[in-house]
Amino acid sequence: MLNAVKRLKKTRNPEEKEQLKQHIEDKNREIFNNAGIKELKKEAEQEVKKISIPSPKRIQQLEQETFKNLTKEEKKEYLKVLGLKPRELKKLLKEEEKKKESKKLKEEDYSIYEPSKYGKIANKYAKNHADELVKKYPELFESLFNAFEQVDISILSRTYISMMIFYSILSLPTFLVVFFILNFAFKLGFFTVILISIAATIATVLGFYFYPASLKGQKNKKIKQDLPFAIVHMSAVAGSGAHPLSIFELIAQTEEYPELKKEIKKILNQVNLFGYNLTTALKNVARTTPSPEFKELLNGMISTIETGGDLKAYLKEKAEESLDTFKLDMKKRTEAIATYSEIYTAVLIASPLLLIITLAIINSIGGRIAGLSVTTIAWIGIGGIMPLLNIAFMGFLTLSEK
Repeated sequence: MLNAVKRLKKTRNPEEKEQLKQHIEDKNREIFNNAGIKELKKEAEQEVKKISIPSPKRIQQLEQETFKNLTKEEKKEYLKVLGLKPRELKKLLKEEEKKKESKKLKEEDYSIYEPSKYGKIANKYAKNHADELVKKYPELFESLFNAFEQVDISILSRTYISMMIFYSILSLPTFLVVFFILNFAFKLGFFTVILISIAATIATVLGFYFYPASLKGQKNKKIKQDLPFAIVHMSAVAGSGAHPLSIFELIAQTEEYPELKKEIKKILNQVNLFGYNLTTALKNVARTTPSPEFKELLNGMISTIETGGDLKAYLKEKAEESLDTFKLDMKKRTEAIATYSEIYTAVLIASPLLLIITLAIINSIGGRIAGLSVTTIAWIGIGGIMPLLNIAFMGFLTLSEK
């Protein structure tokens, strides 16, 4: 019946048109009479009056809606008229479910950020001041905007400036109240409390300002760790003859590369949501990614695609190169850690032991060092100097890994 409707829409021959109309009406009448569905018949007749003949989509919709309300015997009769078996109907239903699932997957090919409620409050009171500040001192916020573009903060950059101004202003009275309460215990002076509160407010502003840059460094480090294995994965997918976009879709579906997945999601967003072609999306993401290695990979893929080169061969070569580089980096890192462990053993284990032995000897002889007793020096070393040296060493290790 659907084929007849499609032919009716396409044909221009009046005689054939009349024959098709008659055939469809007869078929509808046969279905309705055999199934005993009066309401469906009435609704279909109204459709016929409006557009001469129900559209294929409308007929399908009417049949689906009404079929659910039929009794078991009516369903059997209905399937008999349509020439379908229950097994064939189940097969069709499974195919429909698969289509729905594929549609859901397609809808998830892009992500949309939701507005921040804290950003809304800040924009309400500080947006005008933020816009004026950015307009008046654009060079002051240039580095902030560059870092902001390269990290995954689901807030607009101007909204972030509004939040920085609004919550920094709120922090001043908050710190004043907190430090005045603490003043009962520490007995600080009035002006000292004010100075500490102002210093804490300035620290809040600086924290907002440098936060995106700190995220940029962390993200670059994580992408660098995951990239060699991701390239091997991409090379394997490309070797199967998959479309270049499918390579990124498969990588985005895995949870093995969390930070890299965010960058790949940007590529999929620009293709599936904004309608850019793949090479344009790759160029845009290569421009904003904080990882030089990932930027190099994307630029190489752009050149390969635009020149009609062999993407499979390029990714295979890049995978081998990245794995070799990763092995060399790990070797250097292992050697560096061995050196650092020797330094730590000498400075923070052996030296304190020698110092304690020396202090014990001096204490047995009797005497003072720089006017301080041996006990005082020992407590300063154990409770102050040693923890600070350990913290400094941990900070040095963290910085050396970047």
